[in-house]
Order: sequence, then C-alpha cells, then structure tokens
Amino acid sequence: AEQVRQAEEALEILTGSAVQDIEDDLDPEVLMAYDVVDAESLARRHSADSDLTVADRAGADRTWAFGHVIVDEAQELSAMAWRALMRRSPNRWMTLVGDVAQTSSPAGIDSWEDALSPYVDDRWVLCELTVNYRTPETVSAVAEQLLAQIDPGATSPRPVRAGRRPVAWLEIDTGSVGRVVADEVSLVPEDRAVAVLLPDDLGHENAPGIAALRDAVIAARPDASVLPLALAKGLEFDVVVVVDPEHVLGRSPQGLQDLYVGATRATQELVLVQPGRFGPLLSRIRESVPDDTEELSA
Repeated sequence: AEQVRQAEEALEILTGSAVQDIEDDLDPEVLMAYDVVDAESLARRHSADSDLTVADRAGADRTWAFGHVIVDEAQELSAMAWRALMRRSPNRWMTLVGDVAQTSSPAGIDSWEDALSPYVDDRWVLCELTVNYRTPETVSAVAEQLLAQIDPGATSPRPVRAGRRPVAWLEIDTGSVGRVVADEVSLVPEDRAVAVLLPDDLGHENAPGIAALRDAVIAARPDASVLPLALAKGLEFDVVVVVDPEHVLGRSPQGLQDLYVGATRATQELVLVQPGRFGPLLSRIRESVPDDTEELSA
C-alpha cells in the first residue's frame, strides 16, 4: 500500500509538471507517463521484495515490451512465433541470427523477406558472412553442393583452410554399421573432438539398433558424442561421422537442410556412412569432389 501511495504521488507530480500552455485550437495528443502506466503497475516495477531476474519478470508478464530483441536460430521461427515476437517488440528493433539453408522445422522460414516484410516492409538490412572459418575446403566442397540444391541462388562463404583429407564416402552392409562407425571414431586422435550424428528419428535411445551402435562407439571412443542431427545444430567437432545420409534426406521435407547442418559441423574431417548405396543426388556430389585419400596440406 505504501509503494502504491508513493507511486500515486509520483504520477501526480508528473501531472502537475505537464506543459499547460498548449494552444486550444490545436488540441494535440500529448502522451505522458500516467497515460501508459498506473500506480499499481509502477509500484510493481519498483518492488524490492522479489528475487526474480528481469528475464523472469518479463516471462511472467504477457504485456512486457522489449526495447531490443536478439534471436538466435531465427530461421526456425514459425509464422505464429514471429507474430508473438513482434508483439513483444513494438519498435521492431531486433538482431536476428540464422541461416535459412539450415531451417530444420517445416514451419520455419524459406526467406527473410517472407518473415519480415509483413511487419517492417523493407526496413531491414541483411548482412551475410562471406568467410568460412569453420569447415575446411574439403568439407565445404560437399556442403556447397548441398547448398546449391537448397537454394541455387545462395553464395557459399569462402573457406580459409584446405583440410586434412577429402570427405570419406563409405558404402557398407547394413549389419556392419556399428563396427564401421566404431572403427572410424577409434582412428581420431585423442586431442580431437568427434561426433556421430544420426537421423533425428533414429537418434533416440529406443530406436532399433541405436543402443548397439552407441555402445560400440563409446567402447571405441569413450568421449565421443552420439547425437541426433537436431541436437547438433550450433555445435562443432573436429571430426563428424554422419550415419545414413540417405535416410536423412528422405525422412523430412527439410532433409537437405538437415544434411547440410550435419556436414557443416566438422572443422577438420567429415565421414558419410551409408548402409547400402548412395542415391542419385549424393552419388553426383561424390563424383564432383576429389575422392582420393591422400593427406592434404593443412
């Protein structure tokens, strides 16, 4: 009650100090503090008896507005999510970070213009990365081919490193997946991070055969990460082994984007392990990039 009383006094002072010499014939609308906040709301904003962070307070208040919003992986937002985001940012001042070539959600965006134009028209600026510091040229050669399938007009960033060896394309028997993948991770030096990436619908622990694959990988390399592709987004590893890329392509309308995500997680080497044979698309990509196994200069 005391806080509310103090807030009422503050608003009264603001009212009394408002400009009074407004010309009657103009009758302009002057927006003052007491037009947008009442005493109870003002008191709550200055309450000192809460341990909630600003983020917690904002999350609990559906009317909270943000002066600036930063969004990571913005390409995954649905149309409804964009609408909710814009309602929380009345001035539309935002920094959006993302890559539409890596949109995994079918509800995500295909272009920034489609997402932003309904709210800000053409009042936005696109800044694109032109240099690739993550994936070496050997891996980028494959990633560029995938990107061309996703968006023929997209420009791939220029890699700055040559790479240790070309991408390894392994066609194997279905029953030998665990052994082959375990052999691959066992060859990775101990000072390098290695990840085995699985199709999202096969990446959970209860999927058929995945427990045996995971056990084989951990037995060969205890510190290896075994992840579904969806959980690998935003991460990077020295060596990446993608299991069953053809299944990745076929399981979702966003299959190309999912495989592009997997391929671009590698900072040194990429291995594609395919039970059976590679399909037409990946076979063409395989033929278009170097297939020798000689070590390249780093």
